[in-house]
Amino acid sequence: MSPAPGRTALPHSSDQRSPQLPGTAAVWPPTITNDPFSSEQRYTIRDALQRASQPGYDSWLRHVESASGCTHPIRLRGDLATVDIHTGEVLTVTSTQTFPDGVIYKACGNRRHTVCPSCATVYQADAYHLVRAGLVGGKTVPTSVRHHPAVFATLTAPTFGEVHTRVVRDCTCRDKSRCTCRSEPCHARHTPKTCPHGVRLVCWRRHGVGDEQLGRPLCADCYDHAHHVVWNNQAGELWRRTKQEAERHLNKQARARGLPRVRLSHGKAAEYQARGAIHFHALLRLDGIDPDTPDAITAPPGGITADDVIAAVTRAATTIAYTTDPHPTHLDGWLITWGDQHEIRPITLSASGDALDDQAVAAYLAKYSTKGTEATGHTSRRLTPDTIDLYANLHGTHPERLIAAAWTLGKAPEWAGLRRWAHMLGFGGHFLTKARRYSITFGSIRQERAAYRRAQALNDGHPRPEGHPETAPFQCQANLDTKTEETTLIIGFLTYAGTGWHTTGDQLLANTAAAQARERTRAGHEELAHDAWEQSSFTPLAA
Repeated sequence: MSPAPGRTALPHSSDQRSPQLPGTAAVWPPTITNDPFSSEQRYTIRDALQRASQPGYDSWLRHVESASGCTHPIRLRGDLATVDIHTGEVLTVTSTQTFPDGVIYKACGNRRHTVCPSCATVYQADAYHLVRAGLVGGKTVPTSVRHHPAVFATLTAPTFGEVHTRVVRDCTCRDKSRCTCRSEPCHARHTPKTCPHGVRLVCWRRHGVGDEQLGRPLCADCYDHAHHVVWNNQAGELWRRTKQEAERHLNKQARARGLPRVRLSHGKAAEYQARGAIHFHALLRLDGIDPDTPDAITAPPGGITADDVIAAVTRAATTIAYTTDPHPTHLDGWLITWGDQHEIRPITLSASGDALDDQAVAAYLAKYSTKGTEATGHTSRRLTPDTIDLYANLHGTHPERLIAAAWTLGKAPEWAGLRRWAHMLGFGGHFLTKARRYSITFGSIRQERAAYRRAQALNDGHPRPEGHPETAPFQCQANLDTKTEETTLIIGFLTYAGTGWHTTGDQLLANTAAAQARERTRAGHEELAHDAWEQSSFTPLAA
């Protein structure tokens, strides 16, 4: 059966023992009815009780710990070989059949909250540390970066047609996503104009947060859907040119002031607006350039301030424009430029005036990196000729018209990327990117977490004289990989065995244990943040 429009078809588990399989739905928890004696609820409770009453329940819970919060983990089966790294000799071979359930559970690692909240939370935390390390240092980034001028810029797309909007003047809500302030009328006009299609381009409604009309065109036939998806597809190139122009302007100022060359290092997150246009939240840090060690992160000259960076980025955002290559249906190409709405503010270690603090900026970018096209009302996987009709319609809803435009334009061979990314409304870039010299990588963060877990595992095998386990010190991945006493390597010969948990009862038990662990971690973080706030004092990040 084909999935309904707007829904995602996910793989099913291969060995089901309950009527509904975890991993076949995009969001946990599964729907629970009010009737505790319903058939679905009875199966879930029965499976959970059966698992919890088994003698090996504790070992099973430890076995699935690494993927316990995942909505649809990957199951792998095969052999694990321990190999001597000096001789290549296979010392031992362990089959996954000796493990609980006969498989290894691996978290799916999806970054989107709507697909897997648990894995997205891990990704968001990694993104936070990656972004913040580039602001205040740490994790191999020198702490001197906290004194570099830095700004936070939000750049949006131009207009492709009038859409329903929610405008709030002087919003006082701390959480903008739950704003309760009274908004202005959407499109209030004393003399409403009528478009060529006979639609009156006026709206007196005061839209609330989450209104389904937000982002929808006043006249869908007047809206330039083709230009919209092409702009999404070209947004990455527009950003590259904008940053390049801002750097050129800063270096021109540096030469005029007799200062050495500088460069901008950035961390950037992409987010969809309700209308389906992508916009960027970018953190730009000013660095110096050492001719002897060009890859090193060095302090910029003192004659350039955060105000100069703001002026350079503003100038670039308002002047950079280019025309795309011609398309068979649009021989003149499309103009690619930023919209009129943009905001660029300085960053400090503690917010003051119009400035943003480093923790807020890192949290913003980390949050945006786990979002997708949900804000537009569309969610799907990559589309094919067999599934495109489920989501595309030249005369349908706004998202359906955008997908149809991307698919139609992508018929030309040189524009095939639009078809590849039609499910993303034309945008094919990563949602979180950074300059090579800005900060650490996701890979290094994950290696450090793996090293930490290995250090935890070492604690289980060193009893003290009094019978308490001896705590093994944590070492970073680089140190562990070069320890001379580590002479073996574990190689997995594993194959795909399925997706999802065996039963909804297993998922209930695993997710509950993971939720309790996350709650303890969250409470600890809040306590540490409160202690840090009480002891903190204002320290400027940029002059």
